[in-house]
Amino acid sequence: MTGHQLVDVRREELASRDADETIAFISQMYSDNELRFWKSAPQSRVRTTAMVAGEVMATEIRSTLGYSCQIAPLRDHVYFERTLRGRGRLRGGGHDVRQQRNDVMVFPIGAQILADCDSHDVNILHIPYEVLLDAAAQSGVEAAAFRFTALTPTDPQRERFWGRLFDLTHHELTALESPVLTGLVVQNLTRSLAAAALAVFPNTTMDLHLQPGPGTVAPSALQRAVDYLHANPAQPLTVAELAAHAGTSVRALQHAFHNHYDTTPLEYLRLLRLDRARQDLLAAEPSDGLTVAITAARWGFGHQGRFAQLYSKKFGHSPKQDLRR
Repeated sequence: MTGHQLVDVRREELASRDADETIAFISQMYSDNELRFWKSAPQSRVRTTAMVAGEVMATEIRSTLGYSCQIAPLRDHVYFERTLRGRGRLRGGGHDVRQQRNDVMVFPIGAQILADCDSHDVNILHIPYEVLLDAAAQSGVEAAAFRFTALTPTDPQRERFWGRLFDLTHHELTALESPVLTGLVVQNLTRSLAAAALAVFPNTTMDLHLQPGPGTVAPSALQRAVDYLHANPAQPLTVAELAAHAGTSVRALQHAFHNHYDTTPLEYLRLLRLDRARQDLLAAEPSDGLTVAITAARWGFGHQGRFAQLYSKKFGHSPKQDLRR
């Protein structure tokens, strides 16, 4: 699937008052997790909805039950959770966190966590670990050195910022039949969330001054990276993938782009996509039915207003002006 195509969204849902049925559903969606109910009532209920968009999953859990869940160590995805109602306690990996309404947290890779929840309503985003590694690489931290060091944000201001961004992303990923949920839009939403996570939750990118130098990149390797970007602007590329193609480390590639182009590889790619978007607008015929919104989504810009701002900054006029020419 190219970045221009709409993402195939799969919806899984359960509404039940039966403990065995709920346990079976949770076990299917979250493999290797062990669930045990310890409090119920005649009117108890559990409703779980999971929306899978490409490699990203947005989950809603609404429960009036009390339960414990042994969460198996995460390998491929990191979970970000927001509590909407009720109480919870999470223990494991040296962490012990109590959750209340509006609290947010991250489930890190590799830690086995025991969750005790009472009438707990939560929203969860499942983000591929490689997206977070790519965001860390942009900060100059290699994959082997990256990890979250705490489950909760560093301060209340960052927590409020994260809550707003989390709510927006979760809403967009769970919107039914979205006309702009293309591969590039999903990628950019998750990249924004990953970059924000590194600024909100304590992690090793915050200790960048302890990392070794980036090393050097041969001109031929840098050119391979640039050529690859120009040949694949519609693909949802990552810095790690680009560095592997160029035959160098992520941090060294970041350093080379900064020195030679005064930008990052992904910013270079974003400007390249703006160029391609302008080509589409200038080549459009009235009978094509092309709009600015369609063009923005095609090239990975999920917010039309933001696309127009970036476009005007680069070209000196609005995208609508190019479409009318």
